[in-house]
Amino acid sequence: MADQLRDAILDGRLSAGDKLPPERELAERFQVNRTSLRQAIGVLEGLGLVSVRQGDGATVLPVGEASLDLLAPMIFRGGRIDAAALADATEVIRPLLLEMSRLAVERCRPEQIAEICRLRDVIADGSLDREQRFRACRDVIVVLSDMTHNRVWQMLARQTRNLLALPALREARQEINRDPEVFVPLIDRCTAAIDAGQPDAALAALGKFVDCLGELATILDGAGTSGRKKRIQAAS
Repeated sequence: MADQLRDAILDGRLSAGDKLPPERELAERFQVNRTSLRQAIGVLEGLGLVSVRQGDGATVLPVGEASLDLLAPMIFRGGRIDAAALADATEVIRPLLLEMSRLAVERCRPEQIAEICRLRDVIADGSLDREQRFRACRDVIVVLSDMTHNRVWQMLARQTRNLLALPALREARQEINRDPEVFVPLIDRCTAAIDAGQPDAALAALGKFVDCLGELATILDGAGTSGRKKRIQAAS
């Protein structure tokens, strides 16, 4: 019930400022009691999608006011990818990951480089399932965040790993038939540059790594770019 109401807000069927239908109407529509209904609305309130006032019902809030926990269902809901939401997320996450990578290069420890090399060997192993090798690519992001010794970067990296693991993105990876082998020379370049004391070269290799991870968003961004242009034009 909460998911259906959430998707109605994300799809624009319920706009900011709209009131949710009265409890009695919603209870009849979903064939639930009012206790369950109130729990569902409580979930929406916790996500920052609605504001509930006693005697005034639930009012839909702007999505920009919502919790970051909403990011995954914004991108993937109803069995499909929202290309515009994916492009918006990529536009924000990419520069953040680059800054995280810069700090990782500055603060890394030998044992963390060893873990990157272990993941590199998993990615390079063509005998493994391809999605298992892509999972190792996502784990590289987490190790980079651990190199920063910053808990906020660690949280962001794990959220990014979870987003990249969405079922729809996995299906898209299978459709474009991209082999994770493309990441191996980038990791080799990065670790060699760190060993040689060349942080700029290491960061350049990590920048390419981040770009390759985000390439899927570019492929799916035909609708996303169009949607974003329309939003910008409407705002101006």
